[in-house]
Amino acid sequence: MRNRVNHISFIMDGNYRWSKKNNMPKYDSYKHGANKLLELTKFAFEKYDINYVSAFALSKHNLKRGSSIIKIIKMVLYEFLELNKDKNNHNFNILFKGNLNIFPKKLVNDLKNLENTKFKHNLIIYINYSGKDDILSASKLLNKAISINDKNFKKSLKSSSIPDPDMLIRTGGFKRLSDFFLYQVSFTEFFFTNTLWPDLKKSNIKKFIKQFNEIDRKFGN
Repeated sequence: MRNRVNHISFIMDGNYRWSKKNNMPKYDSYKHGANKLLELTKFAFEKYDINYVSAFALSKHNLKRGSSIIKIIKMVLYEFLELNKDKNNHNFNILFKGNLNIFPKKLVNDLKNLENTKFKHNLIIYINYSGKDDILSASKLLNKAISINDKNFKKSLKSSSIPDPDMLIRTGGFKRLSDFFLYQVSFTEFFFTNTLWPDLKKSNIKKFIKQFNEIDRKFGN
């Protein structure tokens, strides 16, 4: 029986290694990675009618690499905004989640102004995000609640507006979540590849979705 993919999630790993491999500046690798995300997102929406694509673009822990990573991401976001300032550029919503206070207030406001909710399909980009922090924050919000259950806990997470991912693809060769969706992936199917994020192709997505469709998903039953 064919599984229905409603939400596919990406851990976008390998941009820095891609820049070293190709002897290119780090900025170019992250810019290429941003374009790759848009390319694969469009493919997922058009080919498979997937409703949600979420992407782990920058972990809170990546900030330990120094201020240069913030500068690079900021430059990529400014260019992203310039290319996508027309909200009708894409036939899907673009949303940003995470602690965006590491960026100038104007940039944050511009990102929020880009957000839209009128389309069926949704791209959610997580920047400066931590799964542990998300859980802790949700717990604090609910610490006075009479009843805590899965339903109201999910409503307190940053992913409250989207369903849990059906499948998660991590590039770059590592087989770990690296503090991404910790609560949301209890029944998510994981797919790992050594391919660096900027080199990921549509054919890789097709292969993983084919493998996903062959899984007998029992959800504990």
